[in-house]
Parts: sequence; C-alpha cells; structure tokens
Amino acid sequence: MIYAADETNWKEILEIVRTYNVPVTLFSPDLDMLNSLALTFSSAGVEDIVLDPGTYPTGEGLADTFSRFVRLRRAGIVDGNKGVAYPLMSVPMTAWMVHGDVDKAGNALDASYWEAIIADLFIIKYADIMILHSMEPHSLIPERTLVANIYTDPRRPVSVDPGLREIGNPADDSPLFVTTNFALTYYTVESDLSSNKIDSYLMVVDTDGIGVESAVAGGQLTAEAIKETLESYEVEKTVKHKAIVIPGLAARLSGETEDATGWNVLVGPRDSGRIPGWMEKNWPPETFS
Repeated sequence: MIYAADETNWKEILEIVRTYNVPVTLFSPDLDMLNSLALTFSSAGVEDIVLDPGTYPTGEGLADTFSRFVRLRRAGIVDGNKGVAYPLMSVPMTAWMVHGDVDKAGNALDASYWEAIIADLFIIKYADIMILHSMEPHSLIPERTLVANIYTDPRRPVSVDPGLREIGNPADDSPLFVTTNFALTYYTVESDLSSNKIDSYLMVVDTDGIGVESAVAGGQLTAEAIKETLESYEVEKTVKHKAIVIPGLAARLSGETEDATGWNVLVGPRDSGRIPGWMEKNWPPETFS
C-alpha cells in the first residue's frame, strides 16, 4: 500500500498506483479535499483505497480527529455517500511526536501509554487500519483484547473449530479425550493437558460453542455427535485402541456413546485440572475393546 496521496502529490501517486496496481492511502484533514481525492482516484479506476483524515494526538487536535472519523463513517453508512465509503486509517504512532526525547525511559513509557489510549479510541470509532510504534506488552495487550471483544457477536458463544488435536507428542496408544468447542472449555482442557505434559489426543466436538454441561442438557453434545466426530476425523486410523475419555459432566452419555460408537467409554473427572490424578488410576485401562 502506498502512503499517502494528498493535494500536493496526487497526480504522481495516481500514476504509480495505476502502473503497479497497488492499494493507496489518501490523506487530508480537510474532509472536502479527502472526498475529492477519493472521487478522483475511484474515477480513474482505483478500487483499493484507504482514507486517512489525520490523527492528531492531543487537545483540540484529538477532538477534531475523533469528529472527522465519526463524520466520515456516518457519511458513508447513514448518508449513503459511496465516495467516502472506504476503510479508514488511524496513526496512533503520532503520540510519539509530542513526548520529547523518547530515548528517556519515562518519556517512552508515556508515549506508549498515550499511543495505546489513542489506538483504543479509534478501534471503537472507527479505524480499520492503524500504524503503531509500540511493541511492548503493556501497550499491545489492551489493544488486542479490545479488538477481540468488540468484534465478537455477544449472541454467539466464542468457539474453536472442531477436530482432532495433538497435545504434546502422542503415540497411537495415547489417551483420547473429548471436549466441546466452547473456547473457554477447550483452552482450559488443552492447557491442563499441556502443562501436565500428558501426551494425548483431544477430540473437539462441535456443540455450537456451548460448554459441556449445558451442551449435554441442551442436546448439542450427544452420543451421535461424538460418533460423527470420530468418523469425520477418522480417529480409528490415529489410535490403535478404541477407548475414549468423555468429561465427567457428560457421564450420563457413557452407555449410549458405547452403543452408538462401539468404543470403550471412560468417564473422566468433572474438572480437567484433575486429569493427572485420574490418569494414575485409570490409564491405561485394563483392557481395550
């Protein structure tokens, strides 16, 4: 992406963009000029356009920046002005321009702090692309957390893809655990297995992103769903035994799961943190069916 075409260089930039067929950012704090630039480039056949209305990091400049982002997004969506209905770019990195000598630790910390504040502001209203300088965890963690949450549909549980995962370095006689694709459940079980160095397979059943107990009660985690997952991911070809460990909260499914799958079903602990102790007493089972 070429950054950036403005009122002084737009002819030269347009020629480069058309020659090499690359995306371009258009820059102007004057929204009328930005609209004019966007119309000029789109009329010339340029489709991949990003608009940068300027990011001023302090005082009235920041307030005006916020106003421009809101006005642009409303014009593109509410007013139906397709001439400015393009992704918006914010440059929180400008926070580093107002904190003096960034070689001093205190100033660098202040700059990274304010950069994160500005980034969080425009994640909400309404930047699609950002240019950042800070790579420190204290700056990136709040930004990435906000992005992960603001683009999550609260009506849908956070989920992972179903499938068969390898934990550590499992062999064909390693245990096979079952869990649901609710993200919190999956990552808890995966972490408990990994941190305790239990080489195993973890089969993730698609339960519409619902946890074990609720999925059993609601009919998302069933013997048939477990059977379909076993067959879909050809688990028989991965392990030489036919023993499967279901969560303790799904204990009532053990009998019908054995009937549906033909596998020997073991009931694991209700809390995955207790899997190491459970393994000592229950794995390997006396017989594999």
